[in-house]
Amino acid sequence: MTLSTVPPGNRVSGASGMHATNLAYSTLLQAGRDINLQQQEPLSAEPATRAEIDAVRHAWVAEDSEGKEIATAPTVLALLARDERVVVIAGPSGMGKTAAGLRALSELRPALPGVVGQRLRLRLEHVLPDWDFVEKDKFILPAGHARGYLLDVSGESARWEKPDVTARKFLGHAEILREKGSYLVVIAGEHGWPENDPDLGRNVVRAVTAPPGDRIARRHIERLHPQVVRRGWLQESVPEPDERGDAEAGDDRSRKSPLAGLLRADMQPGDAATLAAELSRISDSGGTITDARDLVLRWRERVSTVFKTTQDSADDRALLLAAVMLEGLSPAEVLNGARLLLKDQKTRGIRDILTGRDLATRLDAVQAKSDGQRVTFSHLPGYPAAVLRHFWRQLSDVQPNLISWVKQLTGPKGLGAGRIREIADLLGQLAVDEGDLRPLDVAQAWANAGDAGQDGASRLLARVARDPALGQEARTRLRSWAGQGSLANATVAAVVCQGTFSREYPRQALTCLRWVLGRFEHDNAVSVAEEVLRIMGSDVRLLPRVWDTVNGWLKEYEQPDDRNHLAARRAFLALLHPAADHPAATLLLANALDHADTVDGLVRGWSAALSVPVLESQCEKVLTAWAKAVADGTLDADAVVEVLNHVIRENWMTGPLSTFIAGRAGTEYTSQSVVDLRERLILRWNDTRQPHPKPRDNQTVEPHPPTRLEDDLTPSAETEDEA
Repeated sequence: MTLSTVPPGNRVSGASGMHATNLAYSTLLQAGRDINLQQQEPLSAEPATRAEIDAVRHAWVAEDSEGKEIATAPTVLALLARDERVVVIAGPSGMGKTAAGLRALSELRPALPGVVGQRLRLRLEHVLPDWDFVEKDKFILPAGHARGYLLDVSGESARWEKPDVTARKFLGHAEILREKGSYLVVIAGEHGWPENDPDLGRNVVRAVTAPPGDRIARRHIERLHPQVVRRGWLQESVPEPDERGDAEAGDDRSRKSPLAGLLRADMQPGDAATLAAELSRISDSGGTITDARDLVLRWRERVSTVFKTTQDSADDRALLLAAVMLEGLSPAEVLNGARLLLKDQKTRGIRDILTGRDLATRLDAVQAKSDGQRVTFSHLPGYPAAVLRHFWRQLSDVQPNLISWVKQLTGPKGLGAGRIREIADLLGQLAVDEGDLRPLDVAQAWANAGDAGQDGASRLLARVARDPALGQEARTRLRSWAGQGSLANATVAAVVCQGTFSREYPRQALTCLRWVLGRFEHDNAVSVAEEVLRIMGSDVRLLPRVWDTVNGWLKEYEQPDDRNHLAARRAFLALLHPAADHPAATLLLANALDHADTVDGLVRGWSAALSVPVLESQCEKVLTAWAKAVADGTLDADAVVEVLNHVIRENWMTGPLSTFIAGRAGTEYTSQSVVDLRERLILRWNDTRQPHPKPRDNQTVEPHPPTRLEDDLTPSAETEDEA
């Protein structure tokens, strides 16, 4: 895919065969053989982060608390070095399985094919489990050159109905990986993988010992975050200076409770690594050892203290929640948010106002900082999330009211309308931390709250959908919402299928969109789904998958009484509706100039859509849009004429097409752009140098006037200018 910029009005001709005349847009996407629409795309994979790679290469903890070697990573490495291309690490959570897999792949140095003595370092990538049902779905695992892949199925392996079928799918990928010089490590849960099977269990490494969390945190700090070491927070005793810089006058508890004593061996490996990075951020922002101590304790002591001091004050607890949700707003706005939670609309008397505590004091008591203009917790990273966890867990009766309040705050005119993204992150973290999908309920309200709300809903569900433990359940719920009759549920399912989710889980996004597009009424949910499908199709990385999937639907769902029959045809029309900011139609038509099978797919799709009576109006709109797009240079005229001439031959008397060809008084089919395209079709049809389009697939076509296409045009097809 190449991107070139040309001035409007110029004629552009490239190797792709795409031409554009009278361009209305300065950016022209040229699509040719760079986009392979005929090749099925593998599952998505994303590179391991630099932080992950540095951790396993430079801060690895190889021994348990007794100093004995943890065998997981070395055993995996030995199997990989023995030319086993797929290895499985099974075991309970908290065993450091992902890190062990990354470590083994990072240490592996396979020989460079055909070069004696040369060895290469693998590129490490995470494969995303983008399937609806792992046993039933057909999918292709990625197999790039010199890759080390990790596939985490630990959150779902215990629920596999046919684990032997699934295991064979993964293990059967070994030969393809061998051809590409690549490897795959599968991370499974404690149960699910058929270890007792002689063939399916021979490459399984069971993780039975976890590296001590305190050692992981120390090693990460020492090797990756030396600025924390320089602060001396891991020493046996560090006095905390007061504001005058007097170390001896520091907090006695801080001096006698060193940070080193708070690091626990039973911390999960991932939590320990995260803690080290967070301590580094606190150090960089000038935090104190008291802040560091609270962070190690995940703010439990500070949150508990705040809750004890506010035990008899619903006002102060509501203020704390409002400050968390409305961080960055003014103190007065935070106070209004607290009153909204309490449904307190009463006007306070002047005596109460004058004798009550001032707002700054109340905010300080709940650990919020205020400069009079905005409220913030920037000095306590992680504290807002800890507050939410405490409310959710310890005051569980508040959950329904909390969700309702968040919906009010984030309404189109709500106090928190501008903070939907930040609130989405807080709720996503809460859902993951608590293993609870109920915080996702706000997404249904957000999906109908404009662009900001839709972005928040997408962000929230995408965050939870990729979590190894909760993600599979979240993705299942999303598919369920897509198929429900509820407009709100269907809309949020469509909304989520854009952005991050569509790039990471395109297969499941398309499944959700198909369910929404099959709704009986063309309501808002269907409109959103059509727009999202165009967005996906305009991503050159996703277009081959989208095109292949929509064509598959057209072939698979042929029975008119199946909701998927309507969904497939709506999907085709949505994808082919040209738009300046979503150029899927432009890319497909340009590709058709070089690929006959793309032309076949376009003609097949038009024939399928034209055969559905309820889609006549939609067909007319897309045909008209094609004519306008040809006029302004968005669609290639040659490709449009080639495709439509085939469509005309196969669907001569179909309502929308006959209207487009013959015109109909009083409709926009009398527009100049339609008349111009009609003229192009006539000239192409009567060009004796060009063969007429022939029926595809031995189809029988009803006879029609054999010579002149314009013979079928009626005098009613006047232009708007002539009228």
